[in-house]
Amino acid sequence: MPANEKQQGESAFEAEVLRISRALFAPENEFQGSTYIGTAERDGVFIGPDSVTIVECTVSRRKDKAEKDGKKLLDACLAMAQKYPFKSVKGFFVTQHEPTPDQRTVIKVFGPPLIACSFAQLRGQLVDSLRYLELRGSYPFGSAREPSSGDHEDLKPYVAVDPVESSTGEPLSVVRVASEVKSGKSVLLYGDYGAGKSMFLRELYRLLAKAHRSDSFGPFPILLNLRDHQGQVHPVEALERHAREIGFPSPSQLVRAWRSGDVTLILDGFDEIATPGWIGKTSAMRDIRRRSVELVRRFCRDSRASTSVILAGRAHFFDSELEMRTALGTRDGSLSLMAGDPTEEQVKKILDAYGWHDALPDWLPSRPLLLSYLGSSSALQNSVEGTFGRSAGEGWHMMLDRIAEREASMEVGVDGFTVRRVLERLATQARRSTDGLGPISQDELTSVFQSVCGYAPDEGSYQLLQRLPGLGAMDSIDGSRRFVDVSLADAARAGDIVACILEPNTETTLLEMTGSIACLDEVGIDVAAVQLEGESTASPGRAYSSATSFQRQGVSDAIIADIVRVAARLWPGDESRIPLSIHEVEFRSFTLTADAKGYGWLSFHDCVIQELDLTDHDGYALPHFQDCLIGQMTGVASWSALQPDRFVGCEVAQFDAQMSTAKGILALTTTPLNKVLLTILKKIYAQRGTGRKESALFRGLDDKHRELVPEALQRLTTEGFVTTARSNSTRIYIPVRGMTSRVRRILQAPQSSADSLLK
Repeated sequence: MPANEKQQGESAFEAEVLRISRALFAPENEFQGSTYIGTAERDGVFIGPDSVTIVECTVSRRKDKAEKDGKKLLDACLAMAQKYPFKSVKGFFVTQHEPTPDQRTVIKVFGPPLIACSFAQLRGQLVDSLRYLELRGSYPFGSAREPSSGDHEDLKPYVAVDPVESSTGEPLSVVRVASEVKSGKSVLLYGDYGAGKSMFLRELYRLLAKAHRSDSFGPFPILLNLRDHQGQVHPVEALERHAREIGFPSPSQLVRAWRSGDVTLILDGFDEIATPGWIGKTSAMRDIRRRSVELVRRFCRDSRASTSVILAGRAHFFDSELEMRTALGTRDGSLSLMAGDPTEEQVKKILDAYGWHDALPDWLPSRPLLLSYLGSSSALQNSVEGTFGRSAGEGWHMMLDRIAEREASMEVGVDGFTVRRVLERLATQARRSTDGLGPISQDELTSVFQSVCGYAPDEGSYQLLQRLPGLGAMDSIDGSRRFVDVSLADAARAGDIVACILEPNTETTLLEMTGSIACLDEVGIDVAAVQLEGESTASPGRAYSSATSFQRQGVSDAIIADIVRVAARLWPGDESRIPLSIHEVEFRSFTLTADAKGYGWLSFHDCVIQELDLTDHDGYALPHFQDCLIGQMTGVASWSALQPDRFVGCEVAQFDAQMSTAKGILALTTTPLNKVLLTILKKIYAQRGTGRKESALFRGLDDKHRELVPEALQRLTTEGFVTTARSNSTRIYIPVRGMTSRVRRILQAPQSSADSLLK
C-alpha cells in the first residue's frame, strides 16, 4: 500500500475511534477529542459528569507499540485521577483488529484502569451491530412474505425489478441504490400496491448488512416496519419498541447508535401508520395524513445530516407528490424512485420459482405480488396447471381473495371477506364515471365502508381505506381516488352482479344505479361466471328473473346487460323466454358464445359497441341491433355475411379483412394445416385475454379441417402461441403474453408471412 494511502487509512481509523468514543463517553460534549495532558498529546480525552476516559488507538500489531502507548495511558490516568479525584478514570488501548496476545499481556501487566480492546469491541459498547443484524434477519421485512404460506423467511429467490428515477426515468438496480446510500444519499421509494417495494428494501438491507459485516467502520442498516409503530410519534420510542420486537437485548444501544449517526435508517410502509383519534372528518384529510406520518417526519428531521434515510410506501396514500414530500419531510437531494413493472424476462423468473416454465397467459397482471399470488396457488394445489386458474376469471377471482386477505392481515378487526366486499362496492360506485374507474370521493370511501360493515371506520380502518389496492389519487384538491388497474376494477365490480343474481329480491346498491354507467368487460364477466359456478342456487331462470325485475325498477340497462352476458356465458343453451331490450349502453366488447342456441329474444337500441365479436357465430339467431354504432366487427368481412334483418340503422366503422375471417382463411392458397392454424389464432387472439373453449375451435370447419385441429393446437402450444387452462372439465386455450404483435403480423398477411409457424 502506498504511504499516503496508508496514512489516510490510519487517519480514518483514528477519526472513527474518536467518533465512537465521543458517543460513548461524552455524548453531551461533541467537541472533546485529542488534547494534551501536560506536554504529552493524547489521542482522545473525554471528560463526562462522573468519569474521565482516555483513549490511545493504533493500527500496529507490534508489542513495543503496546508498551509505549500503555505507559502513556497509565501516566495520563494517574494525572487525571489527581485532577478529578471524585470521577472514575479508565484508559482504553484500541487496536484496529483484535489485539495480539503479546499486546494484551503488556496492557494487563500495567493493570487497572487500563484495558486492551479491538475497535469492534469498543463499538460493541455503543451498539452490538452484528447482534442486531443477526436478530433482524429473522423478523419480517414489511409485507415481504411467501403468498402460499405467509412465511416471511421461506421466500423464493429475489428477482430484481429495478425502480426508475422519477425525474429521468432511468432504471436503478438495487446494487446501484445501495452504492448511493453508502455514499450518504437518502431515498424515497414509492409505488402502487404489489409493486415489490418491501422485497426491494429487504434486498437493499441485505446488501448494506453484508457491507457492514466486511467493513465495521461503516454504518449498519436498521429497518423498521412502520405498521408496528401505530400511534407512535417519537423516534426514540419507535427504536426501543423495534428492539423489543426483534429481541435485541439493549434497546438504548439502537437509540445511541442512531443519535451518533452510526446507522442507515430504512422506514417501510409510511402509508400503514394509523392516526389515533380520527373521527371521520373527511374535510381535514390532508391534516390527518400529515399527523399519521409524524414519526417519519421526526426521523427525517432528527437524524444526523450524515445518516441516510430510506422511506417507502404507497404513493396514492397522498393526493400528490408535493403533499407526500412535504408530509414526510423528505430531505433535499433525496433519490426519488418509483417502483415499476417487471420485464417479460423478469416475469418469467418470478414464476419460474413456483415451477411455471411454460408460456404466460395474456391476461396475466404485471405486478410482482400478483404474479407471486398466482404462482403460489400452484404450490398450494400441487398442480402447475392450476397456477393461473381455470380461466382469466378464475385467476382474478383468486387474486381478489388473496389481495383482501393480505390487506386484512395489516388491520386487526377487518377480515378478508369484508375487505373484498368494500373493494367490490367501490368498484360498483366507480361505474358511474365515463371510464368506470372513478373518481371516488373521500365521503364515498367512508360511506361504502359503513354500508358494508355496519359501522363507521376507526383510525385503523381509515388507513385501510386510504391505501386500498388498485386505488390511486385522482384529485389533489378534494382527495378523490380512482382505480388504476382496469382489470382489477372490472374483476371487483363483478361481486355485486353475482349477489343480485343469487338474491334478486334483496336490497342492493345496484338499485341506485340508474342512467348511463360502465358495463363489465370480459374479465368481469368471467369472474362473475366463476363465482356463480360454485353456487347451487344459481340458475338461468333466477338470473333472467333478476334482469327483468331490475329493468322494471328503472335500474340502468348496463346492469341488465351484465346479467344477461353472465347468464349467456354460464348457460348458453338456455334462452330467456322474456324479450329483453338494452338501451343506450356502451360496451368495450360484446362476444357471442359458440355454444349459444340463439339470441332472438335480445335487442340493442342506440348502443355503442367498440368491438362486436362474431368469430364464434355458427348460424344461430343473432340479437336485434337498432341504430347502434359498432366500432370493429370481428369475424365478419361485410354486411353480406350477416342476417340483414338483425341490423337496422346501424353503422360499422370497420369490418375484418376478408382473408382474416374464417371463410377468408379457408379460401387461402396454403396448406390445410396452415389454414387451421390461422383460424385458431384468429379465434383465440380475437377475445381479449380470456381465451376460447376447445369446442369453439372446431366450429366453422369442415370435417377435413376439423381432423387437423389437435395437431394445430399441439404446434401452437409447442411454439408458445397459446397456453391452456381448465374450467371444470372444459379445456380453454388462452393467448400468450407478448405474442399479440407477432400474431397480428401473421394474420395481416398470411400468404406472404415468413413466420416459422407457417411451415
